[in-house]
Amino acid sequence: MENQRKPVIGIMTLTRRTDPGLYISGKYVFMSSTNVRAVQMNGGVPVLIPPETVAEDPEAALSFCDGLLFPGGEDMTPWHYGEEPLPEIGIFRPEIDDAWLKAGRYALERKLPMLGICKGHQTLNVLMGGSLYQDLSHYEGKVIQHLQKYDRTYLTHHVEVEEGTRLAAVFGAGKLKTNSMHHQAVKALGKGLKVTARAEDGIIEGIEDEEGLILGVQWHPEDLVDSAPVMNKLFADLVERSRIRQTK
Repeated sequence: MENQRKPVIGIMTLTRRTDPGLYISGKYVFMSSTNVRAVQMNGGVPVLIPPETVAEDPEAALSFCDGLLFPGGEDMTPWHYGEEPLPEIGIFRPEIDDAWLKAGRYALERKLPMLGICKGHQTLNVLMGGSLYQDLSHYEGKVIQHLQKYDRTYLTHHVEVEEGTRLAAVFGAGKLKTNSMHHQAVKALGKGLKVTARAEDGIIEGIEDEEGLILGVQWHPEDLVDSAPVMNKLFADLVERSRIRQTK
């Protein structure tokens, strides 16, 4: 076991096209460096996975990965949970969501551990047949602030972590301080998933499956690894689950 390589964590990415200009105009694959750093500093080897490569050939794009990270991003395409876009929805990218869901299906088939963050958390719920609130204005009840107004490294509200869950094994059960940057949220829970954390207004902030493949959180732990070091445990857990998968 001493020669076992570090687990490779594939990080799903976004794309953008820059404005026309000298030398640098064109289409680019990108992802926040905080996700890359969080994986690396907790023992994994981060690799960026372009959505187009997954769309073309999931096996070629993902076969070397031991685990997958689905990060934050734009809104989820509502067609995937049987709805048309409402006026309050933000930008959504069907080609990105198609690729991310294809990667999720590949991971389920190959038993690859997954961690979903914010949009990634919502994507994993949709992957399992769940739905979303396209905007929290449609939530049945009064909501607290979920789109904080200052730096991403700040802690701005609490979630309640449920006892007996993998998330509780990572953080402990009870109140946990988090940041918050979202206007969509899990609505109907996907098949085989359970709620692991909620905000004080009842919004679902954590999900997982019984098999230990899926773990999702609505907040952004990658931006808290220095300001709230406990959040490193979430990435260490993904790396450890991926390490265990290596041995099977």
